[in-house]
Amino acid sequence: MDSGKAILVDVLQLLPLVEERLVGDGCALPDTLELTSLRQSLELLEVMIDKCDTVVSAEEIDSILQRINVARETVDLLSKRSSLNATNVQYRDMLLLPEHATTCEDRVVDYGKCLNMSNEEFDALIDEWAEDRDGSSVGVRSRRKSRVGSDDAKEQIRSDLVKLADTMKSKALWYRDLLVKDNEVLSKYTMKQEKQLDTVTQVASEASKLAKTTRLSLRQSLFMIASLFLLTVFMLMIFIIT
Repeated sequence: MDSGKAILVDVLQLLPLVEERLVGDGCALPDTLELTSLRQSLELLEVMIDKCDTVVSAEEIDSILQRINVARETVDLLSKRSSLNATNVQYRDMLLLPEHATTCEDRVVDYGKCLNMSNEEFDALIDEWAEDRDGSSVGVRSRRKSRVGSDDAKEQIRSDLVKLADTMKSKALWYRDLLVKDNEVLSKYTMKQEKQLDTVTQVASEASKLAKTTRLSLRQSLFMIASLFLLTVFMLMIFIIT
């Protein structure tokens, strides 16, 4: 059985007891202390029923709340003409009154009698309700802390993403400028290479012409030397013969 169903069972057991004390013959009404205990019980029931919205329908919860409101109105009407009765039974609320601060500690305080419950049953009911309330409060606080932590983490991630986007944008602009400059340098270098290739081609052409001219001049020189040698030999032969 989960906590919601357990609380609902306690509400359905405690509410009839409160109603019975209000309409029963054994209730010492209009006793201020007993009416105070009944009012506190109704407040406790109202808090407990708020935790049962997941196990019962809204119509059933409204019906229970209506019964609680009727009981509270009855208590309010009785409180207008109530007084502190002299009784041998002490309630826990009586210990909070200044005139009863020196009450003998040996006297048994039967504070659960107004609800037809023993002190142990009443304490167990209060402790169980307190544990459920503390558990739900811890759960709410932990969820709230986790939600706050999650929001902070999301905000930090969003800020980091914005910074990363700005950094990437600046780097992209820097790379673009670098590529433009590199393209300009490469274009100038290509033009220089073309000019150098034209110069090399022209020099090669001039060298080829010069080589041809050189070969022609060498051939002519050899022909002239050979001709002079033959002429000299021919003249020597004529001279010897004559």
